[in-house]
Amino acid sequence: MADKTLKRFTFLAIFVVITLAFVAAAAEDYLDYYEQGEFALRVEKWDRAIESFSKSIKDNPNFFVAYHNRAIAYSKKGEYDKSIADLKKAVQLNPDYPDAYGLMGLLYEIKKDYASALQAYKDAAKLEKRPAAKKVLQKYIQDTEAKIKKPAGN
Repeated sequence: MADKTLKRFTFLAIFVVITLAFVAAAAEDYLDYYEQGEFALRVEKWDRAIESFSKSIKDNPNFFVAYHNRAIAYSKKGEYDKSIADLKKAVQLNPDYPDAYGLMGLLYEIKKDYASALQAYKDAAKLEKRPAAKKVLQKYIQDTEAKIKKPAGN
């Protein structure tokens, strides 16, 4: 009886160790995919970057930076709606992320949705702590306000 219990315990212990090792490996995969995506961004391989960041997100759906970087790749391909959707997810996961709001503003501006761009820039400026970045955002806000006030056709 004791021998049977020992075998069960040993089997259970091995099972737990293997399961934990698998979970730990999966937990690191999202970072590996993220790093691959960052490299792909640097060498301007947009589709590869999107694929890598998507795998990172699949492994860790709360990794807001992967959404932000996938948004960059989408924007480089001209897929602005997908990019904006990723940025919205990034700020949903981390509402205090000014970089995502700033990029969202640029994309809305490209799409000529100046009201949305202005709001995104204001949200970014409110959160931004880096003085140089805050100054750039203030300039974007002024430029976007001027575009809103400018009559159509001028």
